[in-house]
Amino acid sequence: MIQFIAIIIMAAVLYFIQRLIYMKNWAKKLSVDIHFEGKEIFEGEHGRLIETITNAKRLPLPMIKCKFLTSRNLMFDNTTTNQNTDNYYRNDVFSLGGREKLTRSITFMAHKRGLYNIKDAELVGTDMFFTLETVLMYKLYDEIYVLPRPFDTSEFRNSLQWINGEIKSKAHLIEDPFEFRGIREYQPYDSMKSINWKATARTGDLRVNMRDFTSQKVVRIFLNLEDNGVIKRSEACEAAIKVAAGLVKNFTQEDMEFALYSNGVDCLSHRTIRIKRGRGRIHEQEIYRALARIDLKETAEDMIQSFEKIIMDGDGSMCDYYISVNSYDEFQRLLLSYDSMHMSFLWFYIMSGISTMGITPTLLTRMLPVKNWMK
Repeated sequence: MIQFIAIIIMAAVLYFIQRLIYMKNWAKKLSVDIHFEGKEIFEGEHGRLIETITNAKRLPLPMIKCKFLTSRNLMFDNTTTNQNTDNYYRNDVFSLGGREKLTRSITFMAHKRGLYNIKDAELVGTDMFFTLETVLMYKLYDEIYVLPRPFDTSEFRNSLQWINGEIKSKAHLIEDPFEFRGIREYQPYDSMKSINWKATARTGDLRVNMRDFTSQKVVRIFLNLEDNGVIKRSEACEAAIKVAAGLVKNFTQEDMEFALYSNGVDCLSHRTIRIKRGRGRIHEQEIYRALARIDLKETAEDMIQSFEKIIMDGDGSMCDYYISVNSYDEFQRLLLSYDSMHMSFLWFYIMSGISTMGITPTLLTRMLPVKNWMK
């Protein structure tokens, strides 16, 4: 009996000693790193989350729980799209020996475009008997861009190929005021602005400057996400963003110069999107990321107020592409007034009833000037 009591006392002493040791030392030389493999992927693609726990001390850790929040739009194996919150709470369990590091690679599917991050992690440690739980908050940060999947069908590509051909074939008709080619005699059809007064004074006859022609037209994309209806058309807005991404991809492949303007609100700057003209892969990536950051929960600015001045500052060297989820009268009047200035443009009107998993060709109107489309 005395031996039995002594064993119980010794077990209790050992239990409280190990409990005290774990309370004071479990978090020492313990670190966690959670980061995305890569900084950007497209909608529908799979990515990886790398989770590493390092125990650099001799004391083994029988169980460590690593908890963190991420978006439910990054779908891990056990997540669904019908959760009630925007966040997904992940809880991973590790067991580490002394001076051991464990790394896990967790696959997820990018369900929806956006900018997603991981902010901080919560580590929960226990003792050898799993009767103690202590918590450590660990500071970390990483983010990933889920880029909008560019709209791409054979009908869309063929139409853009024809339109781009028209733009390029007419490019030589547009004079570039910065390219001087020479001086010639004045003709009745010449503008007074083109007269070279110094050459005229020197020769006694009217002389005009000759300009070279621009090698390429500039394309401007206007993405209108204004959605003021009682029933919100978020799926149509997402489809419009995909169409904009499809145009960007096409113009980059054609080595065309383009700009993008949208009245959608950037989730970081909380301002509308304005990306000036440029070309190439870096410019393409900048626009893809800007499209990923558009927050449809924020109210888009009035299209007329946001872009009327920019639109009316256009000239014959530009071709405008309008992508809109609505066709209200003021917007149509703006485009018709722009058309009256003999500026070229096309309007993509995104219809209702769009599936977020894809866009069919029937969701895009004919790519015609708006005055013809409305007849």
